[in-house]
Amino acid sequence: MKRSLSGVACWPVALLLSCKIKIVEPFFVPPARQASARHSPSDLLPPSSSASCSTSEAPLTNLRAVPLSHELHWLDEFEDEDGEAPPALGQSIADGEVVVSVPGVASPEECDALFRVALESRERRETAAARGRSRFSVSDPDAFGSDVVLACDEILLRVLDYLDENVPSVYDTLFWPGSDTWADWQPLNARLEQPSTPPDRALEETCDSLRDLYMMGELEWSEGEPAINVYEGGGYFGAHKDHLALTVLIPLTSPAENFEGGGTGYWSGNRDASENPEGDPDVVLKPPAGSALVFGGDVTHAGMPVESGFRSVFVCSFSTRTPASQEDRLHGMKAPPVTSANFKGTL
Repeated sequence: MKRSLSGVACWPVALLLSCKIKIVEPFFVPPARQASARHSPSDLLPPSSSASCSTSEAPLTNLRAVPLSHELHWLDEFEDEDGEAPPALGQSIADGEVVVSVPGVASPEECDALFRVALESRERRETAAARGRSRFSVSDPDAFGSDVVLACDEILLRVLDYLDENVPSVYDTLFWPGSDTWADWQPLNARLEQPSTPPDRALEETCDSLRDLYMMGELEWSEGEPAINVYEGGGYFGAHKDHLALTVLIPLTSPAENFEGGGTGYWSGNRDASENPEGDPDVVLKPPAGSALVFGGDVTHAGMPVESGFRSVFVCSFSTRTPASQEDRLHGMKAPPVTSANFKGTL
């Protein structure tokens, strides 16, 4: 089911970096914002099970440039009805129709360094990993030092910058504080309720992008995230939904080279798919280390069982902060002030 984007303005990304930005994705533009938007027909290509999309020629000016292409893995294909144009990619992500893969957001050396530190933290644990999975909050000072925090911060910013510059409808659909339909596009929360408290409209004046929201501390995070998970032989993460606007998952190890089995499984159907699905996932993705998988919070997915070796991922789920956000979900990569009694992380 498609939700209306009639109240969502689509902005060109703020020029936060000293490079020329070319937005290549078509998106809905209300008349009031028409003059400030740019368009390209490249996103009107019909979706397939796996389609490459060219993006801007302007490199990011982070410490490491991100390859300027992303791949689309469709869970539910768009059905053309009466010549209707395909939705913007951010809408398809919100509707759980697609998983976006961005290759090369972290170098092999960066991935290996983070994996090795997480493996050392795993070896220091006195208790066996539950379900063969060890989870370490990046903000946990007992697990990681400031070098890990800075490395994860840099890698995540590369992903946010990539989305801001090349897929701006992600911000416009799921995060923009000025949208009258912000709540309509959010995934159901853990209580299976539609969020009803919108962000503070004052953020509209200060946060033009995902990078802005992150740097200003205006994101709400899944408890214990950002985190690094380590799966050993037999390890898995059961089927679930993340219940926040967007998830970014970056493998730190590669299939065949570091582990057998594993990968992330996805079920089609979005909200219609149960968190206890019957049958195998419709898609299992095993991208190489350093790729980013980006998907919406209503998508049922799972960490597939690892047969041997070690699979490790850097993962975080987040939404725009609202007055209803819990204080212990706002710290990001800073140590949290408190944690709930049933916290499953390392703190």
